[in-house]
Amino acid sequence: MKKTKLKLIQEIEKSAKEEIEFLQKLVQAKSVNPNMDDPIKSSPDDPIELEVANLIFNQLKEIGLSPKFEGISCSRPNVVCEMGKGNKTLIFNGHMDTIPPSQGYEFNPFAGSIKDGKLYGVGSLDMKSALCCYVYMAKALLKVKDKLKGKICLQFVIDEEPIAASHFGTHYLLEKGYLGNAAIIGEPGTRKVTIGNRGGYRFKIEVLGDAVHTGSREWEQKTEGLNAVLEMEKIIRALQELKFKTKEHPVFPKRKNVLTFPTLIKGGVAVNIVPDFCTAIGDMRLLPGVTQKYIEEKIKKRIDKLGVNYRLIPIIYVPAVFVKPKEPIVQILKNNTKEVLNKEPIIEGSGPWCDMWMFIKKGIPAVNFGCDGEGMHDQNEYVVIKSVIEVTKIYALTALEFLK
Repeated sequence: MKKTKLKLIQEIEKSAKEEIEFLQKLVQAKSVNPNMDDPIKSSPDDPIELEVANLIFNQLKEIGLSPKFEGISCSRPNVVCEMGKGNKTLIFNGHMDTIPPSQGYEFNPFAGSIKDGKLYGVGSLDMKSALCCYVYMAKALLKVKDKLKGKICLQFVIDEEPIAASHFGTHYLLEKGYLGNAAIIGEPGTRKVTIGNRGGYRFKIEVLGDAVHTGSREWEQKTEGLNAVLEMEKIIRALQELKFKTKEHPVFPKRKNVLTFPTLIKGGVAVNIVPDFCTAIGDMRLLPGVTQKYIEEKIKKRIDKLGVNYRLIPIIYVPAVFVKPKEPIVQILKNNTKEVLNKEPIIEGSGPWCDMWMFIKKGIPAVNFGCDGEGMHDQNEYVVIKSVIEVTKIYALTALEFLK
């Protein structure tokens, strides 16, 4: 085993320059998801990730693997690649889409420029670096494939960023039968092996008013018209004071249930018309045990006292999930991280959710672990180049041990 591990590490180091060049290509290939403000409008026919999918597909073929496109449409496919044989399967999953680049970038966010050991650009950290690690982990493992007593399933998925609950990406593959005994999702960071994520509830509130011309006598004398934006203000104020029970959970130390309302708001149609509608979207982060029914009852009870004409429309509910710290994939990943980085990662859950929850709900133990850097969902995003190579080694050693 020691000999095999050494060979793996040598193979990864040998391909390090090529790996970083490929990562540059991935960052230069735009895959910005335009549906961040309204995930419901996401279309399976919009080729958002297609350029990245083709790059990955061709690179996997070039190293000697047999990737497949698997998707709800040929315009927006996921890329799946299996290697090895046996009853046991380890999944490596990651998303190809990115958020739009922040307005504050000091350089071209799609250049993939390198400076001081960092590779910059939108998606460099979240999470094209992990996708790159999967490809070059697989390339190294091909050199020792006779030592694998099971299968690796690489999954490069679409449409994760807006809501991490899309039916086109990870959910689609799980329904198609791409299952396993454990999964690693390469969301950024080596500081911890993430064994769960808080859940979430996103919702829309629509308020109706009464439109009237702002120059009319009726509005002047307040005999007609009702400003829906001001009606929404009543709801906004009321929900700021809403408290949800919080009982600390050992997997999510010092984390709470958090309601943020509104995160997006829109009302009115013209400068000279009293708004007859206002729509606002809210976001809630949830600890285990908080149900959709409980949240909605609390929100409605609070608003119903205000006498406002409103509708509460659920967008998505994602349950909080976690796996046990003693799960084999958790311990194997932790030990290999310690071996490569000479530091022991902490084991706990994360605040945001990602596609991890879908695996855990299917009974597949899943963890998050990826490369180091900064600027995720912010300006001047970068990944540390050294970390890309280190994480590739950690993934490869973890796969070897899990499937030994």
